[in-house]
Amino acid sequence: MKIGLATAAILLGLAPSWLARADDAAPKIETLLSAKSSWDGTPYKSYPSGQPLLSVLKIAIPPHTALKWHSHPIPNAGYVLSGELTVERKDNGAKQVVTEGHALPEMVDTIHRGISGDKGVVLIVFYAGAEGIPLSEQH
Repeated sequence: MKIGLATAAILLGLAPSWLARADDAAPKIETLLSAKSSWDGTPYKSYPSGQPLLSVLKIAIPPHTALKWHSHPIPNAGYVLSGELTVERKDNGAKQVVTEGHALPEMVDTIHRGISGDKGVVLIVFYAGAEGIPLSEQH
């Protein structure tokens, strides 16, 4: 099978200069979160064993709502699309406020809750779990 030079270059990731896009059209990458520990400084131990299962949830919490106390058995991270969320540990009362446009490395195996602000909050939460393991457990 014959392929042209331009096609071969594209397949190899070597786009010739005449195919290159303008700098303003190039993808822009911003790291929102890179963490080895949860927001309170507790180091992550490991991912669960078994068949990996990634889950991404969009969660909308009404204004002035305190979620039930819960824990996560797996690593996860949240990104605030809008609003404000206060996260709180049950055992020592430590708190952190996360606002629109910011990410939060969540706690694993620690009882905590979220409390929404005046406008409520919309989150995208990314879970790195395994089949058969719940995303969270109520306490």
